[in-house]
Amino acid sequence: MRIDNSFDIDASPDQVFEFLQDAHNVAACFPGAELTEDLGDDSYKGKVKIKVGPVTAAYAGTATIVERDDVNRVAVLLAEGKDAKGSGSAKATARMQVDPHGAGATVTFSTDLTISGKLAQFGRGIMADVSGRMVAELAAQVRTRITAATPAAESAAASAEAPPTLPTPPAAAPPMKFSSILRAMLAGFVKRVRARIRDRRARNPR
Repeated sequence: MRIDNSFDIDASPDQVFEFLQDAHNVAACFPGAELTEDLGDDSYKGKVKIKVGPVTAAYAGTATIVERDDVNRVAVLLAEGKDAKGSGSAKATARMQVDPHGAGATVTFSTDLTISGKLAQFGRGIMADVSGRMVAELAAQVRTRITAATPAAESAAASAEAPPTLPTPPAAAPPMKFSSILRAMLAGFVKRVRARIRDRRARNPR
């Protein structure tokens, strides 16, 4: 079955595409998903749990980015997994495209899904509804994380561009008043006179 979903986001298309190219970002935002191992070459092992009504299925398998077009901001993901209890399997080819939309971007997913086991009993309508809700949760998380990252990046860039702050020079000492200088001179003179008197008395005791 084919399921199409999309969402808008107030961020540049290039920024959104770059964010969604990181599998760790997607796993952190996608409900029920978890990466367990990085296999290299854009391949990953992971788990995903899907709940449809009272039925829950947990799949473990691999996901690989099989196509990427950075210019047109398109990526194609192939994911295959088996139910943890061995009662079914799932295979999906998902095409993601990020396009400009006003001052932001639109993310479109087109997924060809083949599924067997417990979830196969549900028709396309129900699966499309579940898929739509999962993508809505993904969109909310992507918006939150990109919005949180943007001010920090702008702040760092502004700090890098700002000229270095020079240390504030110490304040100049206020000039001494003439009266203060005069008092200091008189005090020194009186101190010297008293010292001489003490010396004379010591040499000529009565």
